[in-house]
Amino acid sequence: ESVTSPSKRQRAIAAGARVFLRFGFAWATMGDIATAAGMSRPALYLVFCSKEEVFEVVVAQWVEESLARIAAGLAGRATLGERLRFACETWCLEGLERALANPDVRDMSGLPAVRKSYARFEACLTEILREAAGRSGMGVTAADLARVIVSAMQGFKQTAQSIEEMRHLIAVQVLAIERALGVQLPPAGESC
Repeated sequence: ESVTSPSKRQRAIAAGARVFLRFGFAWATMGDIATAAGMSRPALYLVFCSKEEVFEVVVAQWVEESLARIAAGLAGRATLGERLRFACETWCLEGLERALANPDVRDMSGLPAVRKSYARFEACLTEILREAAGRSGMGVTAADLARVIVSAMQGFKQTAQSIEEMRHLIAVQVLAIERALGVQLPPAGESC
């Protein structure tokens, strides 16, 4: 097995995910990740240069998985509100569950890799909202509405005390957006 073989890299990524979910970013170390991956620290450093690099790859993997689940589930949602609720719940609830189970993971929310991930989610929401925003006559773009939703989701993740509360906050926000747009559309061909 070579130093940078896919299996070593994948083991390090999987181990990094477990370690970050257990300790958060600040308390996680390369030593913890190496131990969890079943390799030495020097071997890990041959695959990844830093804890930040491991974290970026872990977050990128989480983002791709979440966006794939959202894209797959949109077709089965009949209204704009259903599509927005599904996308927001898929994006946010798993992360909130992690944060409620281990408050140390909240330290990850402001890191550059996580901020980049929200930009990807914002682009996904922009596509979901594009047709409705264009038809609404509201004078705001789909990107503006997506940014409002994403900003609210970030705040909700910091303040919600339970999954039920998060679902409620998402539902209220989606209802407000839906009513503001005054449009309920049949499913379009958008995807993330």
